[in-house]
Amino acid sequence: MNRCWLPLVLVLALLAAPIAAAAPAVEEPPPTVRPDRILGIFGGMGPEATANLYAEIVRLTPATRDQDHIPTLIYSLPQVPDRTAAILAGDPAIIPWLVEGVTRLEKAGAAFIVIPCNTAHYFHDQMQAAVSIPILHMIREAADEVVRRYPDCKTVGLLATTGTLQTGLYSKEFTARGIRVVTPDEAVERDCVMQAVYGHIKAGTGRQAAEDLLAKAGDHVEAKGAQVIVLGCTEIPLAFNPARAHVPVINATRVLAEAAIRAYRDATITNPASRQSVDAVGKH
Repeated sequence: MNRCWLPLVLVLALLAAPIAAAAPAVEEPPPTVRPDRILGIFGGMGPEATANLYAEIVRLTPATRDQDHIPTLIYSLPQVPDRTAAILAGDPAIIPWLVEGVTRLEKAGAAFIVIPCNTAHYFHDQMQAAVSIPILHMIREAADEVVRRYPDCKTVGLLATTGTLQTGLYSKEFTARGIRVVTPDEAVERDCVMQAVYGHIKAGTGRQAAEDLLAKAGDHVEAKGAQVIVLGCTEIPLAFNPARAHVPVINATRVLAEAAIRAYRDATITNPASRQSVDAVGKH
């Protein structure tokens, strides 16, 4: 180094020393600011449905100020392979993606998890086995809601993706409760429900067209005897207009939001090994 620069370097070093000493060290937040319970939302299936669930949780939470709302971690992973395609093909390659989602939320500190995707619940057991915190079961919550609100209902009409229909998850839960499930005929399922979900809602085009298609599907299951319509796909409530139905409508996304709020307030919902402890969320 040129000797003429040496005094300047020494001066700068002396000036920087007190500044560095005064800079606060980066530390972990004190334990007093860490929330006792955090809701984990595993989303991205699809992203808009995830945003809709969180909006419902915010809207339905009794709150008069920011601090009254639920501490929440949202992990949106749109790269999860298509659930319907995986189920129809019997492809287990989707499971590591789902396990990644729930385990990441657990490691980040979530006390329990909700998943705004009906079809993903086909793999609920595999996801639950991967974590030690409860994963609320969206489909069971929706079935319980029908029983609570419409105890005389004997037949529900289910609007859902083909993958969800073929899993039989809703049929299993409703049959256990003494309720029959009617679904759209193949052509209506393909041309109305799936076209609305994949051709318009997920594609981000033609929201009015999606509403019209879903209204037609709703009329179809009503004609088959549905006393209540269940929206068993998280994209469907984004376009389905309940005012165009002639029977009550149960929105599984809203049901899951309400269940998440109850679970947050119920500190006993912590042990996924006890099926009763998880299912009890929807019975309070």
